[in-house]
Amino acid sequence: MEQYPQVSIISTFKDSKDMLKIVMDSVISQEYPNIEHIIIDSASKDGSVELLKAYEYNYSERGSSLIWKSEPDKCIADGANKAAKLMSGSYFIFLTNPFVSADSLSLLIKAMLEGEYDAVSGGVLFHSDGKITRRWRGTKWSWRFGWMAANETLCLKKELYDKHGPFSEEFRASFDYNFQISLFMDKSVRIKAIQVPIIFFYAGGVSNAGISGSIKTAKEDYRALKNHNVKFALIAILGKCIAAFLGYALASRKDISDQLPL
Repeated sequence: MEQYPQVSIISTFKDSKDMLKIVMDSVISQEYPNIEHIIIDSASKDGSVELLKAYEYNYSERGSSLIWKSEPDKCIADGANKAAKLMSGSYFIFLTNPFVSADSLSLLIKAMLEGEYDAVSGGVLFHSDGKITRRWRGTKWSWRFGWMAANETLCLKKELYDKHGPFSEEFRASFDYNFQISLFMDKSVRIKAIQVPIIFFYAGGVSNAGISGSIKTAKEDYRALKNHNVKFALIAILGKCIAAFLGYALASRKDISDQLPL
């Protein structure tokens, strides 16, 4: 078994130059040696393209490849599928937020290889203005009662995308959940959850846009479950909502400003 199989990190951005820089710096800082980073930029006009050009050298110096395109896309899923088509790694992870530490990716791959799993996910530190607003510990329970892996911590074998992809463009906020349901229903797929924070999640985004965004996401989640003919779909939706509420309600509000990438 190869000690350091190649990992493809796929990312999508649109007019998010500051976050793009944070994520690229985070990828470059990873101690895991065998990485390719594929970025699909949605025709940004904020200087993102110039930044991507400049960072080609940074990746080259690290011994990694930066593969990128800047062109219009229809949605996040469309951009993610474009990136996935360019993957050459044995494993992949979708990332638009920074890793928590330099060994984050190594922890995922180590767990994957040691247990011969098909997919491994971890925890998330949600924050706003430098204070923790929700902690997703990464604990796994039944997906039929609302569990899903934190998408940006979910590292998978490339063959799972080949088998269960592409990401459905019918879903704007829940393309990741729709994909995961397909994984969960495949009894041959072995998924491991490690209770270690893997990424810092910055507030915002399609599925985190306040109450209205949460309602829209819940509706899409329900549609995703029905798309896979899952019985008692409302139980899964209720479980997801309760878990999210408790996650926010019990958040420590700890200030982690000194830990965040600038």
